Amino acid sequence: MIDTFLLSFIPLFVAFDVLGVLPLYIKFTASMDPEKKAGQLRDSLLTAFIISLIFVIIGNRVMTYLGISMKDFLIAGGIVIFITAVKDLITGHTQPAADTEFWGVVPLGVPLLAGPAVLATSIIIWKQYPFYYYLISLVLNIMICWVVLTFSGFILKLLGGRVVEALSKVFGLIIASIAIMFIRRGIEGF
Repeated sequence: MIDTFLLSFIPLFVAFDVLGVLPLYIKFTASMDPEKKAGQLRDSLLTAFIISLIFVIIGNRVMTYLGISMKDFLIAGGIVIFITAVKDLITGHTQPAADTEFWGVVPLGVPLLAGPAVLATSIIIWKQYPFYYYLISLVLNIMICWVVLTFSGFILKLLGGRVVEALSKVFGLIIASIAIMFIRRGIEGF
């Protein structure tokens, strides 16, 4: 039973990649007051949870009905993530995205937390294991994201601003690479 749970939890943990999101979160929320920051974090985690759950419950049926394959989804998601990563790497934008009212929903909730990797992994887990394994794994991963992002200030103090900025650029490259991998997998699937 524990082995089965870990087989559903670990892939979802890797797909959420909260440590990869951390430098972007710190960067975008650095000038926010604590109340606004907490609200954006709440919005992002609720969005990631709800979108992931809805996608598992009805997403596969809707995609099939519309003729959208997982390959199409990987390509589209990869393109969106790639554009986001390249924009951050080239322009080095510091705050504009965080100034919007719905920044916690898009891009933090979707596609940074609940992106194509999480949604695709969710469908795979749902098809291989009982639903309650997926639900418990999802809730635990959302809680882990909350802990890591809530203590982002402490992590910033521990690592320092320059290290966080360097990590942000490195993770931007990694995110762009993951986006290319999604696009490649989608194309290979055809």
